[in-house]
Amino acid sequence: MGFVKALLLGLSTLSAAWTQDPLVPTIDIVSELMELKAAVAQLKEEVKVLQEGQPKVAFTATLEVPGRRGHIGPHSKDITLVFKHVKTNIGEGFNSTTGVFTAPVRGVYFFAFNCFAGASKPMSSALFKNNVNVVSIWDQPSSGDSEDNGFNAATLLLDPGDRVYIKLWKNTQIALTDGYSTFSGFLLYPLK
Repeated sequence: MGFVKALLLGLSTLSAAWTQDPLVPTIDIVSELMELKAAVAQLKEEVKVLQEGQPKVAFTATLEVPGRRGHIGPHSKDITLVFKHVKTNIGEGFNSTTGVFTAPVRGVYFFAFNCFAGASKPMSSALFKNNVNVVSIWDQPSSGDSEDNGFNAATLLLDPGDRVYIKLWKNTQIALTDGYSTFSGFLLYPLK
């Protein structure tokens, strides 16, 4: 008797499914939509809280000196380039007096630098982290073309107090023209 009852119950369920109109929803769409809207609102609030807690660090500076043209170098030893004309310095990590960026928080940072040769002498510079050369650029003068640029970039893991800066190699020079030589960096994301 139990078998027959189960069979009849199964057939009635199957019969109801066959007669169900496929265009008539079997769920309450309005309720589902309201639940999804509430979940999206909650996620937006969580993202906002996370973003507000993130430190903001970014800078861009140039070698440009308004009203002054010329070059830095050549020198008999490597020198740290001092990018005095600050365009942006969010978080105040860049020091325009020394040309050095000091990391305020542990995290992954991105740095880029561009140096304009603009002369008949070679130009070579490098991005340093705590006295260690990370990446370099080089431009050898060529006949008929004395205006070349070099660019490089790096992503670095920094701890608070780590220092990043650009050095001009000895016996080379860099132009002070129209803000072509730049140094920029920003925090991609903090780490604990």
